[in-house]
Amino acid sequence: MDDDAIVADKIEGIPHPSETLQLVGHDENIQQILQQYASGRMHHALLLTGPRGIGKATLALRIASHIFKHPFSERAPLSLDMPSENDVTDAKISARSHPNLLHLARPWDDKTKKFKTQLTVDVIRKTIPFFGTSRGEEGWRVAIVDAADDMNQNASNALLKILEEPPHKTLFFVLSHSPAKVLPTIRSRCQQVTCKPLDDEHVLSVLEKFGLLQNLNEADRTLLAMLSRGSVRTGILLARENGLEIYKSFMKACEHLERPDWSHIQGIAEKVTARGKEDGFRLLMEFATDYMQANATGRLQQMNENNDISVLARWAQVWEKTQNSIRLADGYNLDKKQVIINLFQDMGEAARG
Repeated sequence: MDDDAIVADKIEGIPHPSETLQLVGHDENIQQILQQYASGRMHHALLLTGPRGIGKATLALRIASHIFKHPFSERAPLSLDMPSENDVTDAKISARSHPNLLHLARPWDDKTKKFKTQLTVDVIRKTIPFFGTSRGEEGWRVAIVDAADDMNQNASNALLKILEEPPHKTLFFVLSHSPAKVLPTIRSRCQQVTCKPLDDEHVLSVLEKFGLLQNLNEADRTLLAMLSRGSVRTGILLARENGLEIYKSFMKACEHLERPDWSHIQGIAEKVTARGKEDGFRLLMEFATDYMQANATGRLQQMNENNDISVLARWAQVWEKTQNSIRLADGYNLDKKQVIINLFQDMGEAARG
């Protein structure tokens, strides 16, 4: 298994899916895949889609473990074995040492000492020796592309070529948070498996296991689950980055958009742009995006009554400008404080009309 895939999207202090192998939810997806495997009609490439952080990688790893343990599909059970540290297969997956598993993600850049922003063609080409050499163990080989959204054009073309002529007894899991970003030709060569966001109870159960719900009252737990939107990853970031405080501060600022409280807004900007608080900034931008979308939806309902599209157009322009600012801030290291100030200025203008 490739180490880059383990740490590229890993949250510090939180086990990677391969290290826990504990899967919650997705019962329908599991049954669908296991029944296909047992029938001998398994598609060679599954496109697992759904929001980031809902367990797509864990699902892929659990299915891979199932296939490794039961290489003869006609004898395979229709349920997953419970993961165990004493099981040889699960131990190899957790140790990233299973010879028949390849996990591909954005690579580490030695020059910048950061992970690259794209999943490159060199990473996809690791499949050539992986599939070309003799099998480390008998049975299936599994490759996980995590995530296809990160691939550049050359990487996408390289993956497409492999999917067009897949080696015998191989299975690809192509993970995607936004399938519209994946080449249509890749999507057409995969069977799409849509993974739904987790129930609030599932999200809270995982956060509880990680010790992230301590000192939260029932109201805050409910709010945390709502803001997580079925994503354990989002829930972890909310709990670790004072996400509830950021959300409450943001909503307070939105109460007076026509006459912004710049002192309060400046305080928000200071907190979420401090050194090491990149996740806090991203959470704030997600709150703002959700707020604008909800506002636009409300305006759309009003538009149906009075046919006034000018207000809707203003909020749509603010949303588009904000998305561009986020991309520029990420790509060109722009002043994130100014991005936040501009955000509230634009929202205030939209609110005043």
